[in-house]
Amino acid sequence: MSNLEIKHDVDKHLFFVKVKGGNAELKYERHSDQYLDFLGTYVPSESRDLGVGESLVEHALNFAKERGLKVKPTCSFVDSYIKENKQFAELKV
Repeated sequence: MSNLEIKHDVDKHLFFVKVKGGNAELKYERHSDQYLDFLGTYVPSESRDLGVGESLVEHALNFAKERGLKVKPTCSFVDSYIKENKQFAELKV
């Protein structure tokens, strides 16, 4: 779903997008300028299986990559995405 308007709330440490059923979110913690710990993803049930979660994760990983940050995929969904998309493997802590 490349037409999603994913936003970043720096203060709340999350990436989000409005979808049917509410907001889909990817929460993280920032550990100084070293890495982002991706804690969890949530997609409302009405918008699941549409690629929303994958789009959120890809957006967040590209954000980290562009800033030279590593990522810790505490969230199993993020970890699975990285395993399936080898171009992000070098980002893992």
